Amino acid sequence: MFSFLSPQHHDGFASQPPADSARSSRHALSLIATARPPAFITTIAREVHRYNAAQANSQSQQNVHTTTLTRAKTEILRVIDILVEKMPGDVVDLLVEVMDIIMYCIESSLVKKKGLQECFPAICKFYMVGYCDRSHRIAVGARQGSVALYDVRTGKCQNIHGHKGPITSVSFAPDGRYLATYSNADSHISFWQMNTSLLGSIGMLNSAPQLRCIKTFQVPPVQPASPGSQNHLKLARLIWTSNRNVILMAHDGKEHRFMV
Repeated sequence: MFSFLSPQHHDGFASQPPADSARSSRHALSLIATARPPAFITTIAREVHRYNAAQANSQSQQNVHTTTLTRAKTEILRVIDILVEKMPGDVVDLLVEVMDIIMYCIESSLVKKKGLQECFPAICKFYMVGYCDRSHRIAVGARQGSVALYDVRTGKCQNIHGHKGPITSVSFAPDGRYLATYSNADSHISFWQMNTSLLGSIGMLNSAPQLRCIKTFQVPPVQPASPGSQNHLKLARLIWTSNRNVILMAHDGKEHRFMV
């Protein structure tokens, strides 16, 4: 796959002009990704993890794969954008891996300055993805019932195991002190309290953020509009009306209100 990311072929024939070769490589990469989205996402995510592990171990010497991966950031984001638009059902099954890729490809300083919505709006279409402007954290709900919590400033990720089925929606309170998670599969909404430093600011500590579940409510399950469609991606979303009040809004307009 990485040969398509770096269009430099020497096969004894007259080589294509660079522009044509680049276009051919981009087209080939798009075909591979759309033909087998899970294979593409898991392969790129695996390379990202390898790169990050090497960086953590202070390995200055990079192999050709990680070097190619670094050069291909813009192209990888373009393909991920295509997959989100055309094959959201495949993307949602690997949403944490997709966010790993996005976090690698986009500079953290840019996300911190402009926010996730402006840097990569496609991923924000999923109700299972939430971003807090105040604490600069991203929450991503997974199919296994866990939530991945990313700290944009440090690049660290913490996994929270709080539900017994796929996450339907996540959302941060406006002040960043609480995270609400909802799973239609287990019919529960949970509220998590973020840790605060002695200075009173969220996330000032260098360590991974500590969360604790402070409240859990059972709610009636939401029925999809029709079976066999992508409606499960838009079953319900969480809308904060204040720092302590949130609405669980179902696709049919029904509301459930909660207070932390």
